[in-house]
Amino acid sequence: MEGTAFSIEEASFDASLLPEGSRTPGTEAFHRAVTDYFQTSYASMGGQLSVVFAAGRIEVAWEPAPPEAPAMASIVPLLQQRRFAEARPLLETLLQLQPEHPEVLYNLGVLASEEGQLEEARQLLRRAVVANAGDAHAQANAQVALGLAALRQGDKAEARQALEAAIELEPQNVFALRSLGSLLVIAGALTAGAGRFRQALAVAPDDLITTYNLAQALLALDPDEHRVEADRLLLRVIEAQPYSELGEKAKELRGTIAARDLRADQPEGLRQDAVSYCLQALQLFEGMDQQRFMAVLSEVAAVGQGGLQINEPGSSRTLKTLPGSWSDLALACLIHVGMKRLTPDEDSGLGIEAEYEEAARLHVR
Repeated sequence: MEGTAFSIEEASFDASLLPEGSRTPGTEAFHRAVTDYFQTSYASMGGQLSVVFAAGRIEVAWEPAPPEAPAMASIVPLLQQRRFAEARPLLETLLQLQPEHPEVLYNLGVLASEEGQLEEARQLLRRAVVANAGDAHAQANAQVALGLAALRQGDKAEARQALEAAIELEPQNVFALRSLGSLLVIAGALTAGAGRFRQALAVAPDDLITTYNLAQALLALDPDEHRVEADRLLLRVIEAQPYSELGEKAKELRGTIAARDLRADQPEGLRQDAVSYCLQALQLFEGMDQQRFMAVLSEVAAVGQGGLQINEPGSSRTLKTLPGSWSDLALACLIHVGMKRLTPDEDSGLGIEAEYEEAARLHVR
């Protein structure tokens, strides 16, 4: 809404609008009454009103109030709930009113990055880095966000520069250390990447994403040398979050270790002990009704959640649903055969499909 301004002669003002005793132009009472009249008239519109008397004229000017800046406190919950369509116009309004507001620049930059508007995100986050110059923590976070946006757009050079700048500002910034580790691994610098992950874990030992990333990097670096440490790291993730997406990824990666172990001694042929265990499982399940079969499979699968050391023949476990003692390899075969009975076209990921096929051939014969 635009402001208004006009000028009228005092003598032309409709004195009937004023209280009696204040209708004579030029008097102090007239000026007070006219001022009160206009203030009452414009009260519902807010803004700022000016009534000036000069040379026998009444000068009236009204300006609307400037738009009220939305409070960051009301925007942050929208960002946390990923209600970006609602948060963006509020942030943009606040940025127009305060173009170098550090928190607005950062949050709008992160929002743009999440929406895939990467060029916009990088421009905003570069400004956020400058605007946060007096706050090392906030500036480091802005550098991390800039690094991630640059990485998403394929600019590894700026990504690395931003992440290293964040670590220089705040050496114990876990997000910066972890993100730089991931960037280095992507670039093929596995040793340097693993080093950054170790630094991040030293700061935040319970960070499961870093734990998983370190295990992954170690296996890519040298699966023989780092097998034990990687397996221990993955088991930590599984124990902490057994049914999360990250936990499932850890189980899958741990399964590749198990499969590799299985072939360690016989890379070119079948493991006859695994063939025998699969055959035993086929015979065992063949005579079971569905209820008992599901009870056995559920228990064995639950045991397997904690990880199976299939290359340790001395391992021995007992089950509530089956008599006797069972090695970890035997349990792995029970799981694989049980899953094949439920979903014949699926693979358990335990690396014993070839042994199962041979056992199935022998069982039919």
